[in-house]
Amino acid sequence: MGNLSFPRFLWDQLSYHAPVVRKDLKGQTVVVVGANVGLGYEAAKHFATMGAERVIMACRSKERGAAAVERAQQETGLKNTELMLVDLADFSSIKNFVNELQARVDRLDYLVLNAGVAYMRSKRVATNDGWEEMMQVNVISPSFLALLLLPLMVRTSRERHTIPRTVIVTSSMHYYVPPYGDDIFLQPELLKAISDLPEYDPMARYCESKLFNVFFTRALAERLRSTHPTVIVNSVNPGLATTTLTRDAKPSEMPISLRIMHATIAVTAEVGSRELVYAALAGSERAGSLQGAYVDRCEVREPSDFVVSEKGRIAQDRTFREIVAAAREIEPKIDEILKEYLLDI
Repeated sequence: MGNLSFPRFLWDQLSYHAPVVRKDLKGQTVVVVGANVGLGYEAAKHFATMGAERVIMACRSKERGAAAVERAQQETGLKNTELMLVDLADFSSIKNFVNELQARVDRLDYLVLNAGVAYMRSKRVATNDGWEEMMQVNVISPSFLALLLLPLMVRTSRERHTIPRTVIVTSSMHYYVPPYGDDIFLQPELLKAISDLPEYDPMARYCESKLFNVFFTRALAERLRSTHPTVIVNSVNPGLATTTLTRDAKPSEMPISLRIMHATIAVTAEVGSRELVYAALAGSERAGSLQGAYVDRCEVREPSDFVVSEKGRIAQDRTFREIVAAAREIEPKIDEILKEYLLDI
């Protein structure tokens, strides 16, 4: 399925949703980034009830994060959830988070990169790191985290004889990004060219950010496959769910069609979180059935026609290399990780 028709989208939203996949996680460590509300919160609760030794709920706000941990413990009756702070709009916060995590745990079995934003403003707002905020939070920072935590996950695999997974939350909205014209490919830096636009269509920007998530996932999986097939990386679409993703948007800024869909066909955050859990736990790990996969409705589906096209392959390669270049600027030791764990950099 290379394109997503609106009838198929409606069918996916309104048809039966499978129950949550369950697995014994005794002794294992799970990190859910963006876990104080919505999909991440519900996914963290699911992992907690499967016996994980530690479910780390990584949040931006200490106050909201602490409240989420307390609420999760009350709702599950378990004390295996804990808070760590990370702000994806701040690269230094990410480095601090990784350093603290490595000091706190000796294994990482599942990394769910769920945090994201969907601003409805059309004017560019830059982070202190110089990137447009949605591009940094949705694309650069999750990718940076995945790379920085790769050594811990590989070590977990070797020492514990398990197959850890990194799950990057994307969206079916990536289907609606039109194929890039040749003018885009003439830009020396694809991501920077898009990030630096002074004005943009906010919905188009969100869709693009989700496309880049798919690109990064596929590219990283391909480079891992030949060297360290002991870590699985995939992306997942949770569907349209009732979350706080657009919490910063004024009602007047939200497209009417989106408001109507949220009111009529959106699934609950708990139902959407089942997709995240499936991507993390389901499938034949030994066969690598979910390696680099795009997961939707608890099955592997083909991403957009553009993703699998020749131009899409070029854009995917450029996206990955530009993310790696950005990571090098943020953290010089990333080169050691790239050389040891990846091919073709």
